[in-house]
Amino acid sequence: VHGDGDGIAEARLELGGRLSSRLRERSRRIGVNTASLFHLAWGLVLSRLTGQEKVVFGTVLFGRMQGAVGSDRGIGLFVNTLPVKIEVGRAGASESVRFVHRVLGELMRHEHTPLSLAQRCSGVSAPVPLFTSLLNCRQSGMEALDSSAVVWEGVELLSSKVRTNYPVVLSVDDFGDGFSLAVQVIDSVDPMRICAMMSTALESLAEALESSPERPVGGLEVLPESERK
Repeated sequence: VHGDGDGIAEARLELGGRLSSRLRERSRRIGVNTASLFHLAWGLVLSRLTGQEKVVFGTVLFGRMQGAVGSDRGIGLFVNTLPVKIEVGRAGASESVRFVHRVLGELMRHEHTPLSLAQRCSGVSAPVPLFTSLLNCRQSGMEALDSSAVVWEGVELLSSKVRTNYPVVLSVDDFGDGFSLAVQVIDSVDPMRICAMMSTALESLAEALESSPERPVGGLEVLPESERK
């Protein structure tokens, strides 16, 4: 564990309805889930910021997708975090999305693997962290709460607070009809800049998939026009 959650700045950006619809339509046509598009776009942002074609970041796994019989009745959180390695280079946008989809599918088989084992297998010697940024794609609809509303009778939410010990965390909330981005980052960085870069990367990716799916993903735009100026 690095850091104690102190000195963290956060920002949220709602993706427009048109962009959300385009992302869902592209993922449906390619035959992947929207998480694959968000992972690729995040890889593109990190690649541009670090100057590296190959990037590694952590992804949050639900922990119940490959569980044994009866695991759905287990009490507690099974959430796990494991590394994803993505190469952002000359491969076309459509090919890159399919590659990320395969990578996430393979990673699902190891969703209960301890991060410490992944660190040992990586060849990256501790205490150097295997990754310093995190992506969390999560379902954020209210259906689950509505179905068990009786549980909340007499309960009032006063406040809630989320902290992180990672330098950079991007959470993608899927509300069913739209998406929003939530960024937490060390307070020396403006979190809204990260939101804007991710939004620009998603716009660029959606446009490439619609009009030129063979366009190299490494050439897609990340910097917002306002920041470029």
